[in-house]
Amino acid sequence: MKLPALREIVEERKEKAIENLSDSFAKNKLPLEEYERLVEYIQKIESERELIVVEKMVAEYGGSELPKKNVYEDEDDEVDNYPGHVNQGSSLTVLSSRTIAGPVESGMQFVSILGSEHIKIRRADLSRRKTVLNVVSILGESVIAVESGIRVSNRAVPILGGAWTDQKVNKNARNGELELVISGAALLGNITVVPLKE
Repeated sequence: MKLPALREIVEERKEKAIENLSDSFAKNKLPLEEYERLVEYIQKIESERELIVVEKMVAEYGGSELPKKNVYEDEDDEVDNYPGHVNQGSSLTVLSSRTIAGPVESGMQFVSILGSEHIKIRRADLSRRKTVLNVVSILGESVIAVESGIRVSNRAVPILGGAWTDQKVNKNARNGELELVISGAALLGNITVVPLKE
C-alpha cells in the first residue's frame, strides 16, 4: 500500500481543522471575525509545524458555547475554577499587531498566533476584585500593560517560550484590592506584564 505524500496529509489535516472550526463557529463557540481570520490562516499553511500549532488552537475552540452573562458571581472563586476556553469574549491576533483597551471580565481570552498583542488594563476596566484572563501566545508576543495599584499574578505557563512580570508592576499594589490573574500559555512565544505608561 502506497503511503500518501506528506503534502496530501497536510491538506487533509487542514480540511479537517477548517471543518472542526466551522462546527465550533456554528455552535457559537467563537466570533465570526476570528473564524474568518483563522480559516484564512489555515488555508495558507504549508508546513506540518504550523499545522500542529493551529490544530491546538482549533481544539481550544471546541469548548463550551459563549455564555450570555458572567457565570462567575462569587468573588472568592479560585483561579482553578475558571476554564481555559473562551467565556465572556476573546481576541485573536494572527500575523498582525493589535492594541486592546477597555473593560475586561474574568474568563476573557486573548490569543496571538505569529502576531503581537498589546493589552492595556486600567483600574476602571476591572469590575470585580479578582479578574482572570486567559492569554495564549503561539509563536507571537502578548504584552499586558497594567495601571499602578493593581496586584498582578502571572501564572501563564511558558512552553519553549517566556512568561515574565516586570518588578515594578506590583510596587504600589495592596492586598485585598484589585487583582489581575494571568493564566494561559506561551508556546514558542512570550507573555510579558509591564507597568502601564501613559
